[in-house]
Amino acid sequence: MDFLLQGLPEIASIQVFLMLSLGLVVGILIGSVPGLNVPLAVAIALPITFNVEPIAGLAMLVGIYKGGTYGGSLTAVLINVPGTPAAAATAIDGNELTRQGKAGKALKMSLYASVFAEFVSDIALIAFAVPMAGFALRIGPPESFSLGIFALTLVGVLSQGNMVKGLIAGAMGLFLATFGVDPLSGEFRLTFGSRQLAGGWSFIALVIGVFAIAEALGVMESRVTRTRSKAAPRLDDPDNCLTRDDWRRSLPVIGRSSLIGVFIGAIPGLGSAVSAYLNYGLSRSLSREPERFGKGAIEGVAAAEAGNNAVTSSTFVPLLTLGIPGDVITAIMLGAFIAHGLVPGPALFEQQGAFVAGFFLMILAASVLHLVIGRLGMYAFIQTTRVSNPVLFPAVLVLGVTGIFVSTSSYFDIYVMIGFGVLGYLMNRLGFPIAPLLIGFILSPLIEIGLRQAAIMGRGDMTILLTRPISALFLAFALLTVLVVGWREYAGRRKRTQIQDEEPLT
Repeated sequence: MDFLLQGLPEIASIQVFLMLSLGLVVGILIGSVPGLNVPLAVAIALPITFNVEPIAGLAMLVGIYKGGTYGGSLTAVLINVPGTPAAAATAIDGNELTRQGKAGKALKMSLYASVFAEFVSDIALIAFAVPMAGFALRIGPPESFSLGIFALTLVGVLSQGNMVKGLIAGAMGLFLATFGVDPLSGEFRLTFGSRQLAGGWSFIALVIGVFAIAEALGVMESRVTRTRSKAAPRLDDPDNCLTRDDWRRSLPVIGRSSLIGVFIGAIPGLGSAVSAYLNYGLSRSLSREPERFGKGAIEGVAAAEAGNNAVTSSTFVPLLTLGIPGDVITAIMLGAFIAHGLVPGPALFEQQGAFVAGFFLMILAASVLHLVIGRLGMYAFIQTTRVSNPVLFPAVLVLGVTGIFVSTSSYFDIYVMIGFGVLGYLMNRLGFPIAPLLIGFILSPLIEIGLRQAAIMGRGDMTILLTRPISALFLAFALLTVLVVGWREYAGRRKRTQIQDEEPLT
C-alpha cells in the first residue's frame, strides 16, 4: 500500500483522466467497428502521447487497449458481427439473447464481466508481477503446443451433440492457417504463385465473412425483415435486467475465467482470443447444463468476456518486469515507454518506483472509468435493435468492406471476405458450427510452431512433451476433456435410445 501511495502525485492531474477517458471512448468505438482493430488504433495514437506527460500518454493507450478489447462485444451481441476476433466467442450466446429480446441483459453482463476481470487482472499485475513473469518464462515451445492441443479439444465441447462436424470445422481452420509463409523456414507454401497469398488469409476478412456476410446471405434467403419498433428495448425492462439466477450462474464462471485469463495474458504470444475461446469451452464443459450454451446462456457471455478482458493488464507483466511485450499492443506501447526515457525491466522498479506506482493506479482508474463510460454508452448502442434488416445489413457490409480496406489496403482481402461469407453461409445451412473453424485458425500457428520447435529442442525425441511437467499437465487436461465429452455424447445417445424404446406404439 505504501508503494502505491507514491504514485498518487503522478496521476493527480486532470490531463491524465481526460486522456484516459478519451482513450476508453475511442477504444470502445474502434473495437465495435468490424475490420478496425485495437493495435491499429494504438499505433495511430502513439505519436500523440509524445507531446504530453509520460503517465498521461500511456493513460490514453491503456484506455484504447481496455476499451477496444471490450468494444468488440457490442456488435457481437447486437448484430452478430464481432468487432474483434476475441468477441466471436461472445456472439455465440450474446446474439442469441438479442434474438430473444434480451439485448440489454447480454450487454450488461458483457460489461460487468469485462470490468470485473479487468480488476482481477489489475490486482494480479500489482501484487504478483515479478513471480508471474518468472513463471511465464517457463512456458516454452512444448508447453505452447500442449496448451494449443488442450484448447483444440474444446472444439468437441463447443460442438456438443455434433462432434464430428465440429472436428471437421476445426480441421478446416487448421488447414486454412497453413497458407502463406512457413513460420520457421520462411518458404512459401500453398500460395499457388499468388503474391496476395504470401501473407496467408486475412483473419479480419475471415471473421467478417463468416459472421457478417454469412448472416446477410441468410437473411436474404429467408427474406426476413425486421420492422422498426416504436422504441428501443429499455435497459430497465424485466427481460433486460440481470436476475439473481443469472448472477448465481455467472459469478463462479467470471471468477474462474478471470484467473485463467490473467495466466494466459502473462504468457507472451497467446492473447485475448485464445483466452476467450478457452474459457468459453471450459465453462460449457464444466456446466451442469451444457445444452444451454449456444441458446442464450448468460454464463456463456460472462465466460467469454471475462476471459477476453482479463488479459488486458496481465500482458504488462512480462513488459514491465522483463522488457518483453506480451502481445502486439504492448509491443507498440514499449515504443511509448522508450520515447519517454523509460526502459521496462527490473531497473524500472528501482529507478522509477513512483512512476510504476502511478502506472498501477492509473490502470485501476481505467477500470473504474470503463464501468462508467460503458454503462452510459449502452443506451446509445442498444438503439441499433430498432434498425430494420434492410437498413442494418447493408450498413454492416459497408463498414466491413471499409474496415478491411483501411486495415489491409487490399482489394484482394475484400474478395476473401466475400468468399469466407459464402463458406460461412454454407456451413450454417449444413449444420457445421463456425466457432471451431475460428479456433482452429487461431491456434494453428501456436500448435505448429510449438511442435516443430519442441522437436528441435528434443533433437527429434518427442517425449519432451511428456517429460516437461507443465506440458504433460496440459496434455492430461486435453485427454480428460476428450473422455468427458465422449462420455457425455455416449450417455446422451443411450438415454435418447431408451426413451424411444419405451414410447408406446400407436
